Amino acid sequence: MKFSANQDLDIPQFELFDRLSNFESFERQAIRRGVSVSRQGSLVSMSGLKWNCSFKLRGRQRTALIELVEFEQGHSMSFYVVNASMNIRVLLDLSALSVNQTRLTATSVLEAKTLAARLLVQSLKLTRSKANRRYQSRLSQITSMIVQNA
Repeated sequence: MKFSANQDLDIPQFELFDRLSNFESFERQAIRRGVSVSRQGSLVSMSGLKWNCSFKLRGRQRTALIELVEFEQGHSMSFYVVNASMNIRVLLDLSALSVNQTRLTATSVLEAKTLAARLLVQSLKLTRSKANRRYQSRLSQITSMIVQNA
C-alpha cells in the first residue's frame, strides 16, 4: 500500500533539507517520547547509517530497524524500515518552488510480512481516503514543527 503527501513550505530548499537531515534532533525527540534509539554509523559520512528502535505501541513492545538507503544532498533521502511484521519504504523528496519556497513530497510504501499485518494493510485500503488524510495531517504537523524549531 502506498501513501503520498505534499507540503509546501516557506523555507529555502537547502535549509529545509538541513533541518530534515538533523538526525540527532529527531533522535532526541524520539527518546523524549519513550523510544529507545541506538544509532549505527557516522553522521559525517551518512553512509551505512542505521537506527535500532524499540518502543511500546498498542500495549506491545515493538522493534524496528531504520536504514538510510539513499541520501542526495539537498534533494532527497530514502529510508527502509524493517520490523517483524512489515517493511516500509519512505522517500522524502524536495523541490524548489521559488527561492524561499519548497515542496516536500513524502511517500511511504507498506509491505506486509505477516497475516496480522496483511489485515492491517487491507483495512487501510478499505479506508484509503481517511488514511491518506491522516498521513497528510501528520506530515503537516511534522513540517510545522521542523519550521518552528529553527
